[in-house]
This record gives sequence, structure tokens and C-alpha cells, in this order.
Amino acid sequence: MNEHDNSLIYSLRLSCKSLVTAALALFLLLGRDALAAPPIAPPPAPPVADEILLISTRQMGTTCDPNRMEREMDCRRLTFDADGLPTWMTYDWHNLQNPSTGTRKTVIYVHGNRVELGNDVAEGMAVYESLVGARRSGEPLRYIIWSWPSEQIPGLIKDYKVKAKRTNEVAWQLAWFVDQLPADMPLALMGYSYGARTVSGTMHLLGGGHLNELRFTSRRHPERSPARVALVAAAFDADWVVPGEVHERALTQIEQMVVVTNRLDPAMRFFRLSTKHSRVDAMGLAGVDHREKLGTALNRIRTIDVTHEVGRSHVIYDYLADEPKMTSMWRQLLEDSGDSQSDTIIPAYAHIRPHTELK
Repeated sequence: MNEHDNSLIYSLRLSCKSLVTAALALFLLLGRDALAAPPIAPPPAPPVADEILLISTRQMGTTCDPNRMEREMDCRRLTFDADGLPTWMTYDWHNLQNPSTGTRKTVIYVHGNRVELGNDVAEGMAVYESLVGARRSGEPLRYIIWSWPSEQIPGLIKDYKVKAKRTNEVAWQLAWFVDQLPADMPLALMGYSYGARTVSGTMHLLGGGHLNELRFTSRRHPERSPARVALVAAAFDADWVVPGEVHERALTQIEQMVVVTNRLDPAMRFFRLSTKHSRVDAMGLAGVDHREKLGTALNRIRTIDVTHEVGRSHVIYDYLADEPKMTSMWRQLLEDSGDSQSDTIIPAYAHIRPHTELK
């Protein structure tokens, strides 16, 4: 075997190694929900006046028709049945448009890719458990799990392409829903992975931006106060929120944005390999890139790095397990400067389970 043959074999090995690395990275980015979620403790109870809702667009797909959104959004409310067991009962989401609901703080959680029906509730309630553990105010709030059609579809590359495009439609649906809520309702949104991409896109659309052909020609409540936003392990380019980029209008609708990063998250590290269009690292790895272009808007961005605590994982339960950093994130989302700093004891829930019956 001559030197040329050795060189050729070496090159082939490198090529194969690169392909395996890229495939693994894409799997980690898109398939993290295929990993078995660790058992989670039953979430604690909210204060009695808290309201917990599940809103799903799974049955209607990615339609961006306001009339269908009016009719077909599936809304469930966590309540107790006649036997005292926690149950998700059908609920008319139009009740949220009542002006009397406008003063209650509302938190919306948007999950990531490949979250199956049923797991959306389990994951959403785990996030709620994190929220309850962090809050210091006894002020009642409303918590909404936003569930979108993220089930795995055949083909790794196809799944990526379809879901990447789908986040635009999901962002439009969420933006439409937010625009229906009373203008004075204090809002906070948390998105994980592709859910973070959705949340950022939602803010961009509400700010008058467009995502390909999707935009709002008119707003029901254009005078709405800016929301607070948390982007955890955000699976989109780190510079998308700066002027001239894909979500450039997002910060116009955001009072404060918390970006949670992890430099060892494999999905974030290899994000650029997952798409030929990515020119920079993922926001979930690098934070906001080209920050010098943001001017005074930069003052509204906070970064929390969980690299040391979470390490090589793209599983949301590992992020939630970092209680000190999650507590910091939640308090930046929920607390006003004048909020009391004394701890408030939150009463525990009686045997509520992540998987509860839908009725």
C-alpha cells in the first residue's frame, strides 16, 4: 500500500467521522424528546386561585386561519372531578378575553420538538413545578401550556426541515392568540429549544415583522404592554434578534429577555451542522450575537449560563434540575422591582400527577 492509498483511506475516515458527527448532532437537536424522560416528582399545588390551562393546536395542524383558530383551538382547564381527582376539563378559551382577567399575570410555556401527545402535559407540569418552587409572591397567576404538533415524523432530515418551517406557523398561531388577550394582561413566555424559536417568532410578528409570507395586517390590541420572555436552549441563530435579521422586531415587544445558555449542550454545539443556512452558533450556546447592533435594547437582555450545572445534555428535565439558575430566571420573569423579597410558602398539591385524565 503506497502513500497515496494511505492518504485516501485517511481522508475517507475523516469524511465518515464528519458524517457521523453531523448525524449525531442532528439527532440530538431534533430527537431529544425520544430520550426517556427521567421520573419526575408530582408537582406541588399552586395557591388556590392559580389557573392552569392546556391549549393545543395539534388537531388543527399549522393552519394560520383566524376563523379556524377561533373555533378549533382545544383548551383544557386543570380542575378536580367529583371524586376530588385532578382532571383536565374542556374549557372555553374565550373566557380569557373577559376584561376582568386582564390583571392576572399569565405565563405561557412552549415546548420543543418531538413532544408527543400526553408528554406535553407531563413536561408542562414539570416546568410549572419549577415556577412554583421559584416564586416568592403569593399573587395568583395563570399558567398556560402551549401544545403544538411536534410529533416525530419519519426521516431525520425531513423531520428537521418540516419542523424548522413549522415553527413559523406555530409562532403565528401563538401571536394570534396573544393578540386576543386583554391588553393590560401582564405576560411572560418561556420557550424551550424549538419552543424558544417559536416564542421569539411570536414577538417578531406582534412587532410588525413577517416570517416568509406570514404577518399581521392589523392587531386587535396594538397597545399591549411588552412581555417578558425566557429562551432556554434556543434552537435558532444567535443573531436573529438584531436589526436586519429574521426576528429583528422581537425586542420591540419585549420588556426583558432572559437567555439561558449551555456551551456543552450537544444540540447547541452542533447546531450549525444541522442546517446549511446557519452562519453563527445557536443562541442557546452563544447567547445573543452582534450585541453591539442593539443599542439601548441590549439593556433588556439578561444571560444565564448553565454549562457547569447541566453539562452535556439537551433534555429539559436536566435544565429544570438546576434549581438556583431556574429560580433566577423565573424571578426575572415574574417579579417587579417593588415585589416583596420575603419568601412565601406555597401550599403543596395533594397527589396531583403529571399525567392526568383529559375529559
